[in-house]
Amino acid sequence: MDDHNSVTLKFEARLAQVASELYDLAYIQVDANLSIVRVSPNLLSVLGNTDQVAAGIRLTDALDEFFGSEQTLRSILHNELPSFKIENINRARPDGSLHYLTFHVLPLDPDQTGSALLVVVEDVTRFGLTEQNLLQKRNELSILQGALSSANAELDRRVEQRTAELVEAKQKIELQLFRLQALRENDHAILGTTDLRVALRAIAEQAKSQLSVDLMSILVFNPPLLTLETVVALGAQSLDLQTARVNLGESMIGRAALDRRTLSFPDLTESIAIPQDDPWAQIENLQACYSVPLIAKGNIVGVLFLGHRSWLRPNQEWLDFLESLAGQAAMAIESIRAFEDLQRSNYELALAYNRTIEGWSRALDLRDRETKSHTSRVTETTMMLVRMAGMTEKEIMHVKHGALLHDIGKVGIPDSILLREDKLTDDQWEIMRRHPVYAYEMLFPIEYLRPALDIPYCHHERWDGSGYPRGLKGEEIPLAARIFAVVDVWDALSSDRPYRQGWPAEKVYEYIRSQSGTHFDPQAVDLFLRVITGETPASDPKINNLP
Repeated sequence: MDDHNSVTLKFEARLAQVASELYDLAYIQVDANLSIVRVSPNLLSVLGNTDQVAAGIRLTDALDEFFGSEQTLRSILHNELPSFKIENINRARPDGSLHYLTFHVLPLDPDQTGSALLVVVEDVTRFGLTEQNLLQKRNELSILQGALSSANAELDRRVEQRTAELVEAKQKIELQLFRLQALRENDHAILGTTDLRVALRAIAEQAKSQLSVDLMSILVFNPPLLTLETVVALGAQSLDLQTARVNLGESMIGRAALDRRTLSFPDLTESIAIPQDDPWAQIENLQACYSVPLIAKGNIVGVLFLGHRSWLRPNQEWLDFLESLAGQAAMAIESIRAFEDLQRSNYELALAYNRTIEGWSRALDLRDRETKSHTSRVTETTMMLVRMAGMTEKEIMHVKHGALLHDIGKVGIPDSILLREDKLTDDQWEIMRRHPVYAYEMLFPIEYLRPALDIPYCHHERWDGSGYPRGLKGEEIPLAARIFAVVDVWDALSSDRPYRQGWPAEKVYEYIRSQSGTHFDPQAVDLFLRVITGETPASDPKINNLP
C-alpha cells in the first residue's frame, strides 16, 4: 500500500510540474467528498478568476455553473463512468475577453474506487476561436450556397419559362469565355516571341475566328514614309493585298490612321461616307468593313482592318472584343519594336565598345613600333586556344578584349623607356613592370571591361610564382592569362626586333617546352603545342578539363 501511495504522490508531483509548464492546461484534485484538495499553480491563468476555487471548497460550489450536479461526478468517483468531459465552455475573464474551456473529469487513481477525482482544465481558446471563425465562414458559405441555390432555382425557373432565351444567354457566356481565352492566348503569343509577324499573325487568327469574318489584316505604320505596310492578311483573295502598302489618309485604312478613329461600315451598300470604289472593298468584294487605328502611348502604330463579304450586324460584345484585339495588336507592335530598338542599341553599343578597344589596340601597336601586328596575332591565337580549352563564347569575348588590351598599361610608361633600343637598366625595368598595374587601374573602373582584366593584369605572372606584379603561383593565375602567356612569348621570340632577329620556330618551341612548369602552366604548354605544331604531348591532357 505504501508503494502505491508513493507512486500516486510521484504521479501528482509530475502532473503538477507538467501543468505548471503549460499555460493552457491546469488541474484540480478533488477528494471523495468532492471537496477541492489542491489546484495547480497556473489555474488562475487558465480560469482567469479563482477566488472561489481553493482547497476545502466543494467543487460543485466553486464551479457550480459547470458542476452543479453531483450525480455524474460520483459516478466517475465509483468507477461507474470512466470519465466525463465538458467541451468548449465560454467563460468571461475580468478583462472582458471570452475564453473557451474544456473540463476533463477522471478518477485520480482508477485502482482505488471512491478515493479522489482529477479535474483537468484545458484552455482551448485558440481552438475555440478558430472553430468560431470556421463556423462563421461556414455560415457565410451557407449563405452564399443558399444564394447560389436560389440563383440556380431562379435560373431553372427561367429555363422552364424561357428556354430559348437562356440558351442564347449561355451561348453568349460561352462566346465570352472563348474570347477571353483568345485574348489570353494572344498575350502569351506576344510575350513568347520577339518576331512581330508571329505575334500579329496569332492576333489576326484569333480575330478572324472569334469575329467570324472573311478577311482580317493588320498593317504597321512606317513613320518616315507615312505609309501603312501589311504584315499579315488572312482570307485575302488577292495576292496584292498580302503585301499592300497604303498611304496615310488614303482609303478607309489610311483615313482611320490619319483621323485616329474607328471607321465602321456594317453595310457598304447603305453607306455614303465611303466611296463604293474603295480598292479594298472592291478588290475583295466586301459588303462590310471595319478599320481600327492601333494607338500605343498616344502614337499611331498601325491599323487593324477586317472585312466580310456580306453585311454585318455586330452587337456591343462583338465591338468590345474588336477593340480589345486592336489594343493587343498595338501593344505587340509597341513592345516588340521597343525590344528591337533596345537590341539594336545594345548591338551598336557593343560594336562601339569593340571598335574602341580595337582602336586602342592599334594605337598601342603604333606607339610600340617593335611590336607591330603583335596584338592581332596573339589575340587570334589565344582565342583559338581558349576555345579548344572549352571556354564559352561569352568568356572568349572577354579573352579577346583582354588580349587586344594586354599592353594597355604601357601608355603609362615613358617613351624614353618604352622605345629604348638598348637593354633596360634595373630601375627602368622596375618602371616597365608597373604596366600590368597601370592596366588594372585603367580598366577596372570600366564595368564592361572588368571581366577582361585577367590577361592585362596577370599575363606576366609565372607558374612558379616568380612573375609580376603580384607573384601569383599555379592555378592562382587565371586560365586565360596562363594560355596567353605562352602565346605572348611565342610571338615575341618569333618576331624580329630592332636589337635581334626572330628565332626559328623549332628553337621557340624548344624554349617553351623548357619553361613548362616554371614560367608556363604545363597543360597550357601542351595545349599550345598540340594546336600550333600538331605535337601530341606526353601527358596528353584533356583540353576541356583545364582548371
